[in-house]
Amino acid sequence: MNNIKAKHYINVEHIAGPQNDFRISIDFAGNLILLTEKEVQKKYLHKIYHMVNGKINKIELPSVSEAFDFAQPLEENWLLVSARTDEEEGYLRNATLFDVQGNILKTFTFDDAIQDVQTTKNSEIWVSYFDENMDSGLRCFDKDGLQTFDYIDFVIQTGRKIPFIDDCYALNVTSESANIYYYSDFPLVKINKSGYEIFRKIPIKGSHAFAILNDVVLFSHGYDGSAVVYLYSLRDKKRKTLHTVNQNGEELKYDYAVGRGSKLFLIKDKDVYLIDLEVST
Repeated sequence: MNNIKAKHYINVEHIAGPQNDFRISIDFAGNLILLTEKEVQKKYLHKIYHMVNGKINKIELPSVSEAFDFAQPLEENWLLVSARTDEEEGYLRNATLFDVQGNILKTFTFDDAIQDVQTTKNSEIWVSYFDENMDSGLRCFDKDGLQTFDYIDFVIQTGRKIPFIDDCYALNVTSESANIYYYSDFPLVKINKSGYEIFRKIPIKGSHAFAILNDVVLFSHGYDGSAVVYLYSLRDKKRKTLHTVNQNGEELKYDYAVGRGSKLFLIKDKDVYLIDLEVST
């Protein structure tokens, strides 16, 4: 088995200090976003650390009653989203738009059981869902929170040539297409302005993140949870298993990964590592 080196990128505590929790995401330009969470008197304080061109932009948000799981830029503002809603508690508007000073501009409803949120340079908001929400699997909203795309409608429009989503395991939105990989058949589907492409029988099961560059995809580990990634050619349909190591050549058995564009970030405890297909292939 060949090795692939992951470059150490950040340590969360070195940047943000001790936190109750944190989330890693990526913006449309490939920049890392660190969202931290601290619980104070049964409320949640969040900070966003946006890493652009070697600089860290910090945005402090006011305390809220529900924790946020996702942070994405939306024009000059920031969209914060909670994965869950609670109808019994009346908590349905699970997306809030803040300006850079932390002022609330508006709130949206994106429905329950959100797996991921990714915004684009053109202010599209792509939202994927896990299996507790069987009403779509994938939707797109405009900057005002109005739905512009629904995957169930899309499947029907294609004559059911692609399978419905039971659980959208991984989403990767680039400037060219929205790319998804999902349960139970685990195809990879590219959705773009001209239509779609479907790649069936992907020989990786259970991956929750991937990087993509042209016809090459780098999947995080799947159900096995090993210190590996999988390099897969959509053109040749060939898979290569790569053993993940740090810069010292030591095994990197990472906890989970986050991918967007050509970048796959691997998270191990409080350390974040990077594999970039632009550099590694």
